[in-house]
Amino acid sequence: MKILITAATKIESDIISNISKNIYSTDDYEFICTGIGMVNTTYNLTKKIYFAQPDFILNVGICGSFNNSLSVGSVVSVKSENFADFGIDDNGKFIQLNIFNDETEKKELICKNAGIFNLPIVKAVTVNTASGSEENINKLKNNFSPDIETMEGAAVFYVCLLNKIPFAEIRAVSNMVEPRNKSNWNIETALKNLNLELPNIITKVLNCKI
Repeated sequence: MKILITAATKIESDIISNISKNIYSTDDYEFICTGIGMVNTTYNLTKKIYFAQPDFILNVGICGSFNNSLSVGSVVSVKSENFADFGIDDNGKFIQLNIFNDETEKKELICKNAGIFNLPIVKAVTVNTASGSEENINKLKNNFSPDIETMEGAAVFYVCLLNKIPFAEIRAVSNMVEPRNKSNWNIETALKNLNLELPNIITKVLNCKI
């Protein structure tokens, strides 16, 4: 099995490559740093899939947490994603649109492999603008009841589902989703804990029958 490991930023992908290249054969995995956000992720991941032809895609990185039980440093597996700002503002009421542009009512994207890692399983939203105000945070909570927020996850789900490639998303909490206060962030701890979990995560992917 060949795994394509994807992360948004260089600092995330550097941590991953440093741990993995000392443990696994280079035939087992390949890396891509997609860039931040849905647009970069959709384009660069789609292009990489065409050339690499992976058997499994593993999206990793940091996230913000809405859930007080998921403190900074927690590592989680994402079960569902939503494009949280893809829709209509109907006089203050958010109406979510179906990203697949078909007749189905299902708008939430689901990962069938979230439970194989023995990590907390969470519900995520993906946004174009990272939340940093009480008003926006409350809107997301009311509309989606999410556990975490990312800027790429739903795009990875979307590309993988369309291409029928098994996938998973693993995130480490770097900050709580609150009015923006960078002094409360701890990216270093989040990446350290993600780094510690990665060998087990990659081993489980290599050993799973998908």
